[in-house]
Amino acid sequence: MIDKNKKKQAEEEKLDDTLDDSFPASDPPSHSGVTGDRKPQDKNKDKPEK
Repeated sequence: MIDKNKKKQAEEEKLDDTLDDSFPASDPPSHSGVTGDRKPQDKNKDKPEK
């Protein structure tokens, strides 16, 4: 349990450092998970039905 807490704390500190380094930039940090303004394309859209 202690190792899990230390890992989470280290991740939070890394995120805080990244946010501090990027301020006041308009772009979020690259590891935020948001990569665009459109939803992913439907990969099954062009496949024929069985």
